[in-house]
Amino acid sequence: MPASTVFIRHVVIGLTLALQPFVAHSAASQTWPQPPSQLSLDSPYGTLHVSQSDYIYEAQLQLDAQIIAPELKGLINIPYAFRQPNEQTALISVDKGLGGCSINYHWVTVSPKGYNVSPAFGSCSAQIRVRNHGRTLIMETPNQDTPGVIDEYRYDGRKISLRKRRQPKP
Repeated sequence: MPASTVFIRHVVIGLTLALQPFVAHSAASQTWPQPPSQLSLDSPYGTLHVSQSDYIYEAQLQLDAQIIAPELKGLINIPYAFRQPNEQTALISVDKGLGGCSINYHWVTVSPKGYNVSPAFGSCSAQIRVRNHGRTLIMETPNQDTPGVIDEYRYDGRKISLRKRRQPKP
């Protein structure tokens, strides 16, 4: 699918094209890009944004003035978003500030019917690469337990599946 289907607020086309080698499974690439960071995402169906909080790990995700349920609470970021027919889906990272496995991810889809929040997923890492394959959204992250293995979380709009694969050798 063309890069123009990816809608990332405040990111120019040149940056999107510059990141393309990282999400194309370049065999030579062992590095992980720094994900974009934003606290607000406008869509035709409302604005996803992170609420203000006196304590950084108590921020909440909102759609317009409504707090999203189930509650997503912590240090929240909206690194990626994809526009699809009649909906927009954003990847949300939530860092709860706890030791061990404090970071997880959710896909939040907004549409004329409201919103939908996926179950939490991820391998406790802030290192991610995100891409789409048709309507399937894919987030890759290093496996927490096995060096050289990539966890590939695939979201089809209904469920999240996990595929593990070996990191290509340089």
